[in-house]
Amino acid sequence: MAIFNNRGNQTEDAQRSVGNAAKTLLANIRFMGVDNPIRTIAITSSVPSEGKTFVTRNLAMAIATSGKSVLLVECDLRRRSMANSLGVHGRNGIYSVISGQVPLADAVVKTQVRGFYFLDAEPHIPNPSDVLGSRHFAHFVREARESYDYVLFDTPPVGTFVDAAVLGAQVDAVYMVVREHFVRKAEVVEAAEQLRHSNCNLAGVIMNCCETKHNDYYYRYYKDEDKAEGPKLQVAATEQRPARPERPARRPEPAEAPNPPERPARPQKAATSQKPDDTSAFLNMARASREAAGRVANAVPARPARPAAAQAQQGRRGSKQAAQGGVYIPKSYDDEA
Repeated sequence: MAIFNNRGNQTEDAQRSVGNAAKTLLANIRFMGVDNPIRTIAITSSVPSEGKTFVTRNLAMAIATSGKSVLLVECDLRRRSMANSLGVHGRNGIYSVISGQVPLADAVVKTQVRGFYFLDAEPHIPNPSDVLGSRHFAHFVREARESYDYVLFDTPPVGTFVDAAVLGAQVDAVYMVVREHFVRKAEVVEAAEQLRHSNCNLAGVIMNCCETKHNDYYYRYYKDEDKAEGPKLQVAATEQRPARPERPARRPEPAEAPNPPERPARPQKAATSQKPDDTSAFLNMARASREAAGRVANAVPARPARPAAAQAQQGRRGSKQAAQGGVYIPKSYDDEA
C-alpha cells in the first residue's frame, strides 16, 4: 500500500519522503473503508527487524497531523520498544487498564504531536496471548475506539508469536510490514496464511526500506522551487486586488495607397473577312470537281470503231453459244450503234 525508506538517512529530504509515504498509507486506509471506516488497526510483520515499529509510529504521526486523534498501544508485550522510540514513559500500562485498576484516560500519556497519545505496557506480563484474547481486552478495544478516532496496535511478528493473529480477530484491519531484500517469500506467504486462518482482515502489505530516488526527485523539485521564489509577502486582508493594466493601443493602420494610373486601351485588331458558309463552299467544290472531270475526259483519246465484219462474227458466236445452252452475252452498245 505504501513505501517507506528507513535506511538510517535522517536528512530533511528523507524525513519528507517518509512523511509523504505515511500520508499516502493513511489515505489508502481511508479509501478502503468508505462504507465501513477502518479505525482499529494492528501492525505486524512476518519476522523480526522488518520495521513495524517505525511504520506504526509514522502512521500515528500522519493521523495526528491530519487533525484526528490517535492512540498508539504497545502490544509487543515480550519486547517493548515503542516508549523509547517516542521518548515518553507512563506510570501505568495496558495491564492496569484491562484489569480495572486504572481508567484509560489516566493511563495514556501525550506525545509531542498534538492529538497523538500513547499507552505503554508493563514489563513481564505473563501469558501475553491469553491476555490479548481475553474478554477484558476486547472491552478495552471498544472503549478506546469510542474515545479516539484511530487506535493503532504495535504487535510482535506473526511468524514468531501468535499474538498478532489473536489480536487481529478483534480489530478492523491488519497490515503486515515487509522489508525489501530482507525476508523470504515463503515466510511472507506463511505469515499471511496464518492471519487468514485466524479470521483476521488482512487488508494489505506495507513495503519498508525501499529505494525511492524517483520519488525524492519531486520533493527536491518543489523544495528548490519554494527557495527560488524567496520570502512570501503577507498581504493585508483589506488590500484590494490591483487593477489590470490597460492594453496598449493598437498600431495605426497605414494610409491607403493612391490608385495606380489606368493603362492605355489596347488597340483593337482589324476585322477579318468572314468565312464562307458551308453552302457556298460545297458549290465551289462541286464546280471544281466537274471541271476536273471534264479535263480528264478531254485528255483520254476516243476508242476507235470496230469493223462491221468483226461485229457480225461476234453476233454469230453469241447466238451459237445460246443455242448450245451456254451463257448469252448481249451485244454491246457499240454494236447496236
